[in-house]
This record gives sequence, C-alpha cells and structure tokens, in this order.
Amino acid sequence: MSTDISPQNEQYIQEAVARGVFHTRSEALDAAIELLRRRETVIREVNAGIEQIERGEVVPLDIQRMKAEIHKSLAEGGAGE
Repeated sequence: MSTDISPQNEQYIQEAVARGVFHTRSEALDAAIELLRRRETVIREVNAGIEQIERGEVVPLDIQRMKAEIHKSLAEGGAGE
C-alpha cells in the first residue's frame, strides 16, 4: 500500500529510522497513527467534560478534603506500593 506524505515528513521518518527510533518506515507510520487515535480520544473526552460543565454537572473541587484523603492514604501505607 502506498502512503502519500509530505517530503518533510518522509525525510523525518527516514532520519528517525536511521537513528534507530523506529526499525522500519511502517513502524514509524503505525506510531503516528496511534498518536492520532489517542489525540482524538483526548479531544472527545475533553469536549464531553466541557459539555458536562456547561450543563452544570460538576462538583466544586475541595482541595482541603483531597489533601486530607491523601495524608490519610499515606499514613495507612497507600502510597501506591
């Protein structure tokens, strides 16, 4: 299958492969597509969050409560161990 990309991007891919960042051109293109997919997911999730805010579906952030929960968790040995 052929992929048409700009000469600048083609050069970047070739250089990345030469530097050992990717083993092949295909691997570099696969990584780029994966990043695009992740970007789309983040954009969808951010937009969903904005819509929730606009509908008033939010709870105020309680920093003091969060700090207390973190301190309690750390005291109980819950530092992600």
